[in-house]
Amino acid sequence: MQTGRDAERDGGGERQDRLIAHSLTLFFAIFLAIAAVIGGLGAIFYQSEVKRYLENTAEQERYRIELLRYLVHGTFDDVIGDLFVLAGQNELERLLVDGDKQHLRSAIADEYLAFATLKGVYDQLRFLDLEGRERVRVNYNDGAPTVVRSAELQDKHQRYYFTATLALRRGQVYVSPFDLNIEHGGLERPLKPMIRLGTPVFDAVGNKRGVVLINYLGHHLLERLATAGAAMSGEIALLNADGYWMLSPRADDTWGFMIPERAARRFDNDYPREWALLRAHEQGQVRTDNGLFTFAELHPLEPGRRLGVGHLARTAPGTERYVWYLVSQVPAAVIERHTGGLLARLLMLGAGVLLVIAVGSWYLALGIIRRRLYESQLVTLAHYDRLTGLPNRTLFFDRLERLHESAMRYGRRYGLLYLDLDGFKQVNDTFGHHAGDRLLEQVAVLLRQGVRRADTVARLGGDEFAILLSEVGDAAAAHQFGDKLVALIRDAEQLYHQGVRVGASAGVAIYPDHASSPELLVRRADQAMYAAKKRGKNKCVVCRRLVLS
Repeated sequence: MQTGRDAERDGGGERQDRLIAHSLTLFFAIFLAIAAVIGGLGAIFYQSEVKRYLENTAEQERYRIELLRYLVHGTFDDVIGDLFVLAGQNELERLLVDGDKQHLRSAIADEYLAFATLKGVYDQLRFLDLEGRERVRVNYNDGAPTVVRSAELQDKHQRYYFTATLALRRGQVYVSPFDLNIEHGGLERPLKPMIRLGTPVFDAVGNKRGVVLINYLGHHLLERLATAGAAMSGEIALLNADGYWMLSPRADDTWGFMIPERAARRFDNDYPREWALLRAHEQGQVRTDNGLFTFAELHPLEPGRRLGVGHLARTAPGTERYVWYLVSQVPAAVIERHTGGLLARLLMLGAGVLLVIAVGSWYLALGIIRRRLYESQLVTLAHYDRLTGLPNRTLFFDRLERLHESAMRYGRRYGLLYLDLDGFKQVNDTFGHHAGDRLLEQVAVLLRQGVRRADTVARLGGDEFAILLSEVGDAAAAHQFGDKLVALIRDAEQLYHQGVRVGASAGVAIYPDHASSPELLVRRADQAMYAAKKRGKNKCVVCRRLVLS
């Protein structure tokens, strides 16, 4: 516990150092506790936000993939509907009844021309007879549709799409693979994605008389998918049944099944695990090290799907497995960029909050420590002598009571030595109070050095001191101890002041030999001390009045 002398010295730099040191310790305790709570809450919030982001992204991707499926199905519905419109053209029906007449073919060509101009998505519109000869053809010509002259019409009886379409029954549709257009034995440049659709036509009595064919410009479908997918977090891909890209975020990935140098560019080569899952399920979603994949099978010609024109679209024999795969990939880098950005924002916010908390914690710690030091000072001032730093009368009697209770409980002896200085008044009167104070400080140091750690030295006032002996064997031992303290003061050179030598008279009383209560013990020790003064001073006298049992 802090002494009175220490309390006075704390008024300077030492007190400030103690204040800072204790405040820093408490500051770190407060700050780390609050930081741990905030860090834990921040981690919970971060995990919750990441989970919410992933769930929202997954839900949005599933919803958008479904929209893209409707877009593809709607596109096929439109194209097949147009095919049946052309197959049911009244001019064509008249030509099948009246025969191949020029004015009828011209009328058909005019309608094909208007149709191609209006739609803007068909590369060719054609009618072929049973022998595979083109009777009417309109070419789109990159936005400037033209009717092909009779002399330029071609024989297509050996082309796969003609023979496949001619083999169909009424109401059936042939759909070619989605591939690149070939001209003169090579790929047309720039690349022209193409889907060919055809259906047979019949005369009024039900005889098959030829086929109507449409070459659909596939880049329109791909552009619609890319445009609709641009608002998505993921990158859109369209794959054929073999895993080749028909639409990819990277143009060099596409059409590997027709461009030899791209033959290795397949989805399954880059994403084997994802491809296996995609092939095993009609639709689904999976998150891997490569990101979040959302996929769905596309069956543009689902059996029994009713079209707007009221016909049933059926695949040609051998094309029942006409399947594409629509895939959206949210790359791992996109997910990490979002979660990393969220973490960076949280860390910046946390740093700002912790800075505010650090300032608050410092002032809180400083205030608490100041209050504790102030309370400690109050306790020190209330229980310790300001001059010598020894326990004062209040603390002395408190310790006396506690020592007495312990002695009674355990049947022990304790002693009280009452000591008064001899010659102190002369020093005080001759050399002043400053010299007297200095002398009292030196006596206090000597007494603290002369007693045991368990004993208590107190200043009761003026030049009176009391020593509580926590355990004593008997009166003789207490008397010997008192003589030792008296000799220590008498022989101390530092107490010799310009010809005036200071001594001490002491009286000893022992519980329970000389008194049964603390108050009586004090009186008996005081009486013994006065007896020592009467006997010539510089002596220790033991109380002679025993307690009768």
